[in-house]
Amino acid sequence: MGQPSNDPETVHNPVPSSDLANAWLKFGDGASSLVLFALMAMTCIDVVGRYFLNSPLDGATELTQLMMGLIVFAILPTVCYREEHVSVDLLDLLLPDNWTNVRQVILNLLMAIMMIVVAWRVWISANFMVDYGDATEFLAIPYAPITYFIAVMSGAASIAFVLNGLRYVRGKGPMSPDRSTTAI
Repeated sequence: MGQPSNDPETVHNPVPSSDLANAWLKFGDGASSLVLFALMAMTCIDVVGRYFLNSPLDGATELTQLMMGLIVFAILPTVCYREEHVSVDLLDLLLPDNWTNVRQVILNLLMAIMMIVVAWRVWISANFMVDYGDATEFLAIPYAPITYFIAVMSGAASIAFVLNGLRYVRGKGPMSPDRSTTAI
C-alpha cells in the first residue's frame, strides 16, 4: 500500500460520486459560499458604519448568528460525504489496514443513525418554534425556517454517511486501503 497523495496531478477525483450526489454537494457548497460572502459584506458594512460613521448596522449580531448556522449546516453533508471533517485516528493504530473498510462501514452507519436522530429532534424543535412564534429579538426574524433548514441538512448528512458506508462495502471509500489516490 502506497502513501496517500495530495498531489493534484495524481488525484483527479478523490471521491467518486453520482450526478445526484454531485448536484446536492454543489448546492451545499454554493449556499454556504453565498451566505459566507453575505456575512463578509455585512461585517464590512457594520465595521465601516461603526468606526467611521458612528452608526453600526442594526441587528448585525443576530444576522451573524443566523448566518453562521446556515454556513455550517449548508456545508455539513458535503463535509460528511467527502470525509473532510476532523477525526481522531485512535482505531487506526489498533486495527490492521485490511480492516479499514469494515471499520469505516460501522462508523459511517453509526454516524448516519446519530445524524438522523439529530435531524428528527431538530425538526421537533422547529415545530415548537413555529407554535411559539420564536423570532430574533431585534429584527424579529423567525427561527423556524432556519431550524427546518438545519434539520433537513442534518438528514442529508445522514444520507451522506449511508452513501459512504456503501462505498466502503464496495472497497471504494476515500480511506480504503487499496485506493492509490486517497486524498485526505
